[in-house]
Amino acid sequence: MRRSQKIASGVMGTLLLASGATAGALGVLKPASAQAEESLSPTGMVHHEGSHTVSANLANLLDDSYTRVADVQGDFVFNQSGTTPNDELFNVFGTAILTMCSKPADELVQAGEGKANFYVNVSGNIRQTFSVDVSQLDDEQGVYMGCSCMSGSPFGQAYVVGVPLASVVEMADLEEGVNTVTAYGADGFGEPLPLRYALEKNALLVYRVNGQELRSTADSSLQLWMPETVAHYFTRNIVDISLTKEDVEPEVQSVEPMYRNKIEISNKVEDSVFRVGDQVSFEGVADDLGSPIAAVEFSFDDGDTWTSCATEGATADKWVNWSFTTSFDQPGDYHMIARARTVDGVVSPLSASLDFSVK
Repeated sequence: MRRSQKIASGVMGTLLLASGATAGALGVLKPASAQAEESLSPTGMVHHEGSHTVSANLANLLDDSYTRVADVQGDFVFNQSGTTPNDELFNVFGTAILTMCSKPADELVQAGEGKANFYVNVSGNIRQTFSVDVSQLDDEQGVYMGCSCMSGSPFGQAYVVGVPLASVVEMADLEEGVNTVTAYGADGFGEPLPLRYALEKNALLVYRVNGQELRSTADSSLQLWMPETVAHYFTRNIVDISLTKEDVEPEVQSVEPMYRNKIEISNKVEDSVFRVGDQVSFEGVADDLGSPIAAVEFSFDDGDTWTSCATEGATADKWVNWSFTTSFDQPGDYHMIARARTVDGVVSPLSASLDFSVK
């Protein structure tokens, strides 16, 4: 009798989802048959980012003790839901500035220690400055949104509630030529953005994250979130919004080329024994802020062949939760490599891998 097993979930920080990324949640989707293909370039793929040339090469370093299997077939499912627990979302990196890539978080403090303050001052090249409690505006929106820094692994995803930045901009009597918006945190940190970009991306002034109202010991607990934008611009504890006209519109920073199209495997082998014929499920996350994920691909022969699993309909504003289930008909030590491919043809410069054994 064949068994169905899932490799024990590893403790991987932001990859532990509160909902939507477990095998059960993924399993509600209809599995699709994977299609095996030879690698378009057996030694890797190359893409260009401005003046950078990034090569996604595989070294083919497996020794003869590993069992290699070509064109592995299986069932693949994906979705774009799921959220990262708030205590992980706000405590990832160690810089001092109050962006989403910083810690410690002073939002979400225990009841009685902080306050919910969603007032923001609006100034700059406008005819009259003003202050507004954005939570009192009547165009509240709630969306799932991915959050990723310029380098490193996939960061996190949350269901955020707030009002569009556009609602506040529309309240301002702008002088002619205003082209820049800067949200300043309570520590004075702010990153200028082209105003047109922030409006096109429907930047949100957020006061609730994953169902929890933001509370802070700082002067504000308001946050700026933007789809398809690096978390360097996700300013926390916003106290001021400045609308200015600059001689040169600021450039928008993007993900460093080496960290485009990031993929992680959220499984690890932990005292598990897999038998020949077992159904084994692998799970993970992929995201790219530059382009929607078009496929997640797997190799069990060190990159000589790839099983390509389409993620049709995936969008760039949210990450892709994926699950691939297959079985093995011979015992041995195996090495799986996972990568993602974007709509614009970028293959993950940094692949993810996992070693496991079948008895």
